[in-house]
Amino acid sequence: MSYEFPADIRERLLARMEGGVYASEDDILREAMDALDQVEQDRRTRWEERNRLAEEQSRQGLSRPLDDDEVLRRLRARLANEGIL
Repeated sequence: MSYEFPADIRERLLARMEGGVYASEDDILREAMDALDQVEQDRRTRWEERNRLAEEQSRQGLSRPLDDDEVLRRLRARLANEGIL
């Protein structure tokens, strides 16, 4: 796949290749994609941990379901106080 990079990205790619760490655009993109994969995995891991904790707290009775009507009432009051509603 061939792609024409925007000028700012092209400059960054060239600077990294000139630095001698990367031999090609492919090397840079491969490492960038690996880093992005890791960021996404870290997000999933954090979400799963927060979800696991929430489920555990719920089982222990430390949390309660949201009251939709109360949430909407508080939101409307806040918007009214800010002059939005």
